[in-house]
Amino acid sequence: MNSPTSCNICSQITPTGRGAVAVVSVFGELAGATIDECLLTPNGAPFTSRRHQDVAYGIWKSTGEDLVVSKRGEQHFEIHCHGGATASQAVIHSLTDRGFTEVSATEFAIKFQDFWSVSTQLALTQAQTSKTACYLLRLVTQLPKQIQQIRDLLAADEREIAATQLQSMLSWSDFGKHLTTPRIVVLCGQPNVGKSSLVNAMAGFQRAIVHDIPGTTRDVVSQALAIDGWPVTLKDTAGIRDSDNPIEVQGIAQAKEQISKADLTICVFDVSETQQPESAKFIAETKPDLIVLNKTDLLPSSHPFNDESTHLIATVKTSVKTNVGIRELIETIGAQLVSATPNNSQTYPVTEEQHKRLKETLDCLNSEPAAKLAHLLNRLN
Repeated sequence: MNSPTSCNICSQITPTGRGAVAVVSVFGELAGATIDECLLTPNGAPFTSRRHQDVAYGIWKSTGEDLVVSKRGEQHFEIHCHGGATASQAVIHSLTDRGFTEVSATEFAIKFQDFWSVSTQLALTQAQTSKTACYLLRLVTQLPKQIQQIRDLLAADEREIAATQLQSMLSWSDFGKHLTTPRIVVLCGQPNVGKSSLVNAMAGFQRAIVHDIPGTTRDVVSQALAIDGWPVTLKDTAGIRDSDNPIEVQGIAQAKEQISKADLTICVFDVSETQQPESAKFIAETKPDLIVLNKTDLLPSSHPFNDESTHLIATVKTSVKTNVGIRELIETIGAQLVSATPNNSQTYPVTEEQHKRLKETLDCLNSEPAAKLAHLLNRLN
C-alpha cells in the first residue's frame, strides 16, 4: 500500500450520473479544518472535536444540503451527498476554493493503493453485463498478484520468464479492453434491404425508423445490447449507393467511416432480388465478416438468390416478418465477436494505461536486455 504524500486533494470517487448518493473523498493536512469550517453539525460542535464518533450528520453551509461525513483516517474524510452532479460539484467547488486540488478517482485511490488494484477495481464499476463483471472481479485479485510475480522475476534476473509472462498477458489485451468497451457491430448494405428492420428485431423493439422508401436512414443509428453476455453497440447505417443528394451523400460517408472502425461488419442483401450485379463489388469494397440474406419470406422459389461472392463468407438467411434466422444471426454474431476466452488463471490488461505499462516493460526487455532493474520496475509501478 502506498503512503499518501502531503497534499490537499479531493475527488468524487463514485461513478458520475444519476444516483442516490455521491461520495466526495478529501485528503490532506487541511482536510479536518476544512470539514469543520464547511459542516454545520446539529449541536454546532466541530466534527473533528468529537471522540469515538467517526460518522456525523450535518448541513453543508455553502449549499444548505443535508449530508453525512465520515472519517477514514487522520487526514482522510468522505462526504456523502445527493447523487446528482450538481450536489457533488458544489461540495467540490467549496473545497477547491479552500486550497484543495480536484483529481480523478483513479489518482485519488492510487494515493492509498497499488495502481493495478485501483485501475482494475474502477474498471469493474464500468462493467455493463454480469458476464463481463465476473471476468473483471476475478482480475481484481489476480492481476496485482501477477504484476508482483513479474516484479519478483525481474528482481531475480529471470528476465526471459518475465518477458514470456508479459507477452501472454498482452495477447489478451483486446479481450480485456472489451470487458468495459462494447464491441461495435455495423450493418451496411444498399438502400431498402432491411437493415433497420434487422436492428429492431435484434433489439426487441422499434429502435430505427422503417419505411419502404430507399434512403430512409440518413444517419448512423446506434443501439446498445448484450449478445451472449458481451456488451455490443449495434449500428444501422445509411444505404450505400450513388447519390447526388448532399444529405444522403453525407450519410453514406458516415456509413463508410463506421465500417472502417467496426469490430464486426455485416453486409445485408435483399434475398428477394434475383439480379445482384453489384453484390460482388459491394462485398469487395466493404470486406464484411458476415453476410445476411434478408427478406426470405419474399424469395421466389423458382429464382433463388445465388451469388458466388457470398459463398466464401459466413452467411445467414433471415426474415424479420416471419422471425426466421434472427436467433441464428444473433448467435453467429456472438460466436464471431468472441471466438475464444482466457482460462481462469490467465491475466491481462483491462485499461489503456495498463496495456501501455505492460507493453513498455516488454519492449524494454526485448530492446534493452541489460536495462537496469529500477528502470524496468518503474514502468510497472
